[in-house]
Amino acid sequence: MKSLIKILLSTSILLSINNTFAQAAEPETSKVLVKFSEPMSHEGIFDVSNYKIICEDNHEIKIYKVGVVDGDTAVILFTEKHQPRKAYRVIVSNLKDKAGNLIHQENNYALYQKDQ
Repeated sequence: MKSLIKILLSTSILLSINNTFAQAAEPETSKVLVKFSEPMSHEGIFDVSNYKIICEDNHEIKIYKVGVVDGDTAVILFTEKHQPRKAYRVIVSNLKDKAGNLIHQENNYALYQKDQ
């Protein structure tokens, strides 16, 4: 059975933070909240290689760390600082929901923009 898991289009960029995890990140970073339509398995969810963020100029944004939101329906990606007024695409791969269904490739991305 094909999984209907998808990244909800309400993916949003959160405000920049200062030095939240100084030993792992640069001084100015951004956080990206990625919401899923179903609770996700923890298998691979913390692996930064399962996420990719690409800026409209095809620059890949460095992801430092992944945090899971209570309920397992969202993750927070801790990334290098985003540029204002740029569009971004977040891509998720190799993740499964709690029933073991792999995220479907047609629904594994979302678009968002950093306004400020």
